[in-house]
Order: sequence, then structure tokens, then C-alpha cells
Amino acid sequence: MAQYDCIICGAGLSGFAAAIGAAESGAKVMLFDRMPSAGGSAVYALTPVLSGWNNGSTGSACGKLLADKLDSMGAFEWRQNKLITDEDSLQKAMTSLLSEHNVTTLYNATLCSVEKQKNRIVSVGVMTSGGMLNFTADTFVDASGDGVLSLLAGAEIITPSPEESMTKTVMFKVRNVKGFERETVKKLFSDHVEDFPVKIQSQFMGLPLLDKDEVLLNLTAVSGNAADPQELSVMYDQLTGQIEPIMEFLRKYIPCFADAVVTKVSPIAGIRYTRSVKGERTLTMEDIHNPQTPPEPVAFCGNYIGGHYIKQFSSPWGNEITGKPAVPYGAIKVKGISNLLTAGRIIDVDPKAISAVRLAAQCLATGQAAGIAAALKIPEYSELKKELDRQKCMQ
Repeated sequence: MAQYDCIICGAGLSGFAAAIGAAESGAKVMLFDRMPSAGGSAVYALTPVLSGWNNGSTGSACGKLLADKLDSMGAFEWRQNKLITDEDSLQKAMTSLLSEHNVTTLYNATLCSVEKQKNRIVSVGVMTSGGMLNFTADTFVDASGDGVLSLLAGAEIITPSPEESMTKTVMFKVRNVKGFERETVKKLFSDHVEDFPVKIQSQFMGLPLLDKDEVLLNLTAVSGNAADPQELSVMYDQLTGQIEPIMEFLRKYIPCFADAVVTKVSPIAGIRYTRSVKGERTLTMEDIHNPQTPPEPVAFCGNYIGGHYIKQFSSPWGNEITGKPAVPYGAIKVKGISNLLTAGRIIDVDPKAISAVRLAAQCLATGQAAGIAAALKIPEYSELKKELDRQKCMQ
């Protein structure tokens, strides 16, 4: 049974950042994931257009580290407050940085069991092709995206209502797009939206990638409970079935797509929100709308809430965020389990405010903060802040 200072479940952006933050703090770190490599949804759900940056700011030191690595690879472009890259380059950059920080990684490893003693996790069991493996650690970070580690550990789970859980999607790429101009495309889409085959998708969602004749489209949409595996399987089939009718619409009404062909479809559904894990403090709507930063901040929030509503794109509570709201330390500390933290979209947040923490920049930021706190064995905030400042986390 291998022993680590910190074990992180989930190697998406938040888990990656947690591993970097913990390693930078001197911890012996193990990061595991059920997928074949690091990358999570950004790689496997085909979402390498990383969002949530404010005016080109990298949001956290780990965000800057990743952007700099992609820039050195020539696979990087800032555009409309988005970091444009491709999934293969992103996976390569994340893998390289984890190796440089001496993080032990284990892929194709599915979490199956959690052993606890009183209010502490003692070990986790993961199933691999070679059988069951067990690992122990002083602290754990749940960066699984769906709160699987927290769920198995018996933490209190917050399940959003269907209205608050946002749509699910399957991203896909098309090539041979000639003369794409986003504003023109958005207007043509709006002019013909009544004929669009996916009625709840009321706004054009798509961006050209590094190769300018290639466009990533985010136009499929269904609503449902993504935490239910059978329902998720049905939704994936529904989403992939929407692709050809969408392409027929684009070829008919938007001239730059006249000769476009689909070249890649995400092998998994893009899930925006399934559940949150109850922490010692909730990031509330009052926090979001308060122009003052809340006490004990560990990461800045994004600049809007709402979007991807289940009836149309804009939710009734959607709006831009003013001021500099931040994630409080208590929102990443799991209530009732003294050595478990969360990172990414599963932190304790009012479901209506989920968009303020679920995007890439914020997942990297909360991940790095959780990793640092885990390395320091979940200290008082005054001690944590010293390391947050040393690593220049809140940029």
C-alpha cells in the first residue's frame, strides 16, 4: 500500500493544478484518473478552448504556467478572453508539467473504495487493468468533476435542480469553413434561429481554432441528470444524433459552412454541472454580488453567472459580475471530513452561481489552492495565505 502526502482524484484542469500546487509546496503527490491521460474534459470532451480568463489575466500562477508551456510549444493564442489551443497540445503540456514537478501519475484507474477512520480518509482503492490498488495519504483532494471521492467518503452532497443544472453537450469539429466571421455568423444564426433543430440552443456557440478553417462547435444541447449513468448514456446518443441536422442547418443558412465537413466528435458528453460537495462555507449569490472580496479568499471567481439554461441560452438569473468576488477557503474544505478538499466545479457553491467557478481559469485557481492546502495539511488561513502569496496564486 503506497503512501503519499497528498492524493488527488481527477486529472482534469483542477486536479492538474492541485498536483502542481501541492508539489510546489513540497508534498509527495499522487494523481490518478479513470481516463488514459491528464486532461479531463478539456481534452476528452473536446473543449481545449479554455475560458474564464479576465482581460487576458491568467487568474492563477498555475494558469500562467500552463499558458507559458503552450506558448513555448507554439500551440497558443489569446482570443476574446479565451486561451485557444488544441486537445493534443494541451494533454502534452499538462503531462510535461506534471513530470517536471515529480508528480506520480496513475491513469486508467477508477476509484472504487474509500476507507475512513472516524472523520478522516485513510486510504483509497482504485481498479486498474492489473487489479485493485490501494493508496494512503495524509490529505486528499477531490477534483473528479462529479464529486466521486466525496460521495464514497460519505460527504454531504448538493444536487442542483434540473433547472439549475444547465444543458449537456457534445462538442464537434468541422473543417473547410471559409471566411468565418463570428459576428456575421451570430447574426445569420439569430435571423434563422426558428429553424434551428435544437430548440433550446438560442445562441450561436462556436470558435475558429488555431487552423483558421477549423471551427469547434458547441451547438448540441439536452437537459437531464448527468449523475445518472443510464440517463447520461441516453443523452449522449441524443446529442450525437443532433449533429447532422445541425450541419444541414449551417450549410443551408450560413455561407461559410457551405462546404464544411465534420472531422471529430467528442467521445464523451460535456457536463457542465452534476453536483457540489458541502463545505464549511458556501459561495453564495450574496458573495457574488458583493463588490468586496469575501473573507479568507483562495481564488477569484469568473466574470459572469448564468448561461446554458435548459430552456434557452440565458438563464433568468444570468448577469455580468462586477467587483472581485472570490472563493472562500471554507468552500473547498469538506464539511465533516477533516482531511478532504474539493476543487473545480464541485466546490460548495449556490447552484445559480456555478458559472462563476466552473470555467477553466477558475478550475485551475481553486485546484492550485486546494493542492497547497492539502500539502500544508489543511492549515489555518493565515498559514495558507503565506503559501498562496509565495506561489502568486491569485493573479
